[in-house]
Amino acid sequence: MSAGWFAPAGARSRHARRAISPIIATIILIVITVVAGAFLYTYATGMLRSGAASQVANVQSITLTVPNGSGDGTLTVTVQNGGTVAIKGVSLVDFNGSTESKPLISSTTPISPGQSASGSVQVGPNVDSDGVETNGSLIAGESYEVQLNVTFANGQTQIITTTVMANTY
Repeated sequence: MSAGWFAPAGARSRHARRAISPIIATIILIVITVVAGAFLYTYATGMLRSGAASQVANVQSITLTVPNGSGDGTLTVTVQNGGTVAIKGVSLVDFNGSTESKPLISSTTPISPGQSASGSVQVGPNVDSDGVETNGSLIAGESYEVQLNVTFANGQTQIITTTVMANTY
């Protein structure tokens, strides 16, 4: 074969290849991109959903009972776990300005997501750690500020502040 030799019309050299049409190539690339995007979206949203733990506690009910209409009372709180992390415990951290922490719901039985638990504690305007009233008394019909500290199994905490009206039996 000499340098000036040309193949006759219709003959192919053994190195010649046929390519796919540019339109088909574009369609294939678009399909690959859409499928890869769908897999990536599914993977990312699944990771975000499973990795996003939420700590949400809600007070379902709160009552303050003063047996004789005045004096010390019993605070009863029901807390619902509205998140995805178990609640280890609930403490009363502030009652009407008294900042002594008192456990309401123990950490021995965690509150699972979607579950509720109740606890009670003796309170007064200024009740010391032994339960002895040091100043004044609660009065039925009066409102008192309550602050709860909710501790979750992952170590996070949530402070809930609410008010409760004292009532008699």
